[in-house]
Amino acid sequence: MSFKYVVFYLGCAATWLVLLPVLVIGGGIALIAYAVFSELSEFVVGGAEKSLDNSTAREIARRMCLGH
Repeated sequence: MSFKYVVFYLGCAATWLVLLPVLVIGGGIALIAYAVFSELSEFVVGGAEKSLDNSTAREIARRMCLGH
């Protein structure tokens, strides 16, 4: 195996071991931050009146899952 292939393999391994966890953790943090700020904005603005009630949401989920 030549030196070029060894360096290429080490670069790919470093990318998987460094960038992949960073992107996964960063994506998780972004999703949590979005959820938190969405809840805060709904609390401040008061947009909860427009949301579905639980029985309607259950009926929609049942129809989507059962295909009716």
